[in-house]
Amino acid sequence: MCLIQLQRIKVKIVSGDLVIIILNTIKIPKPNRILRKRIKVDGTPLQSNVASWSFYLPSLQIKLLHSFDGFCHCISKGAPSRSQILEADHPFKSERYTLGDWRQIYKKEVSLRTAENYVSADRLYKAGIGPKVIDIVYVRNFDAYYNPRPACGLVIENLYQYPRKTPTTEKQLHDAGVFPDYINSCIRQQIHGYVSDLNSVLGVMPRDADSQVNAIDLEFQNVINSGIPS
Repeated sequence: MCLIQLQRIKVKIVSGDLVIIILNTIKIPKPNRILRKRIKVDGTPLQSNVASWSFYLPSLQIKLLHSFDGFCHCISKGAPSRSQILEADHPFKSERYTLGDWRQIYKKEVSLRTAENYVSADRLYKAGIGPKVIDIVYVRNFDAYYNPRPACGLVIENLYQYPRKTPTTEKQLHDAGVFPDYINSCIRQQIHGYVSDLNSVLGVMPRDADSQVNAIDLEFQNVINSGIPS
């Protein structure tokens, strides 16, 4: 696997067989026609698929959340600015989401969202409707053009390498113990019939999973705050 060729640290944590992989640096330049799909990982330029809430590095099978000061961030041109959303009395109009909806995601730490995504993705994979989630990733230096801070995400298999199947239904998500996102984009935007995109303002969530999510997030925070040497 490509990760072995990079300098990183694997850390076993208490809950099950979960592994956290540590990467030193990922650099995201400001998008342009030439560099819009190139991201540097420990100095090595790699192809990437960049979306509003996350980006995927196919060669490493890593999907990372966009992070602003350690909180979830959206780079879509249509997204409201963080400063406006987080102001106490900012007037806000939207056909889809409330001001409170945007505030809760902009105030959610990427470590917590990663834990939620891990549980959801694991359930989807076991139900045969999502890619296999392998590990959790922590990036010590996330040098993005919009905010240089740490970031995290998942090591998850590439769905474009999966055989095509009948598209996943909303009922199958519920049967797997997973709630779809508020606008059902995870149902509309599948890859080869599998659920791929878990993130949105009100994203995909695992049902009745608070204790599992919080346990993963706690141990993740312990690793992040432990001062692991590079």
